[in-house]
Amino acid sequence: MRTWMSGCQAVYRRLSRAFPHEFRMVCGDGLERLGEDLAPLIWRDQGVLGLIRLFTDIALRLPLEHMMTWVNTTKEATMTGDLFEGTWKATKSERVQWDPAYPQPQQTCLRLEATETGYLMVAYGIVDGQACAERPQSIFSDGRRRPLVDLNGRPIPGVPAGAVTFGGCPDSHTLEVGAEIDGKVLGAGTYKVSADGNTMTVTNEGIGLKGPFKVITVFERVVPDPYLPVS
Repeated sequence: MRTWMSGCQAVYRRLSRAFPHEFRMVCGDGLERLGEDLAPLIWRDQGVLGLIRLFTDIALRLPLEHMMTWVNTTKEATMTGDLFEGTWKATKSERVQWDPAYPQPQQTCLRLEATETGYLMVAYGIVDGQACAERPQSIFSDGRRRPLVDLNGRPIPGVPAGAVTFGGCPDSHTLEVGAEIDGKVLGAGTYKVSADGNTMTVTNEGIGLKGPFKVITVFERVVPDPYLPVS
C-alpha cells in the first residue's frame, strides 16, 4: 500500500511540474507539496473515489492554466502602449513658434503620466540659465468639464473664479484640452503624436497674464525614459 501511495504522489508531482512556468513562479512548489500531503489523507477518508477526484481536478486545471498563459501572452504581444505617456524633450525645429512676450526657454521637457481621467503633466526646463518647473497639472481627456484648480483643489493664481477645464481625444494620436469661463475660451491646447510615436507637436494658445499668446513646440520622446526603473 505504501508503494502504491508513493506512486500516486509521484504522478501528482509530475502533473504539478507540467504547469506553466508563470503559474509555478507564483505557487512555487506548493502544488507539489499539497499533493503529497493530501493524497494519504484523501485515501484514508474517501478511498479510491477521493483520489480520482484529486487527479481529475489537477488534470482539468492543467490545460486551463496553459490556455490562460497563452491568452495573457497574446494580449501582452498585441497591446499598444499609451502614445502620450512618457518624457518628452523640446527640439529646435523650424515649426517652433514662441510668443515674444514670454522668455523662450533654453530647454523644455514634459512628463506625462496616464491617470484614470487623463494625464498628469509636469513641465520643467531652463529659462535664462536657471532651472525652473511649472506647477503639476491634470489634463482631462474624458470630455467632462471640471473646475480649473490645482491638484489640491485650490484656486490657481491668475485664473478667474468659475473657470473650467476640459479635454478629449478626437483620435488615438491627438489630445485636445481647453479652459473657459462663462462660454469664453481662456486657453486651448493640442498634443499631437506622430505616426511612429516618437514626436509630439504641442500647440498652446489663449489669454495669459500678459495678453493673448500662441506657442508651438515640437518634442521628441526621451528613450530610455529617465523616470522608469532600468530592468
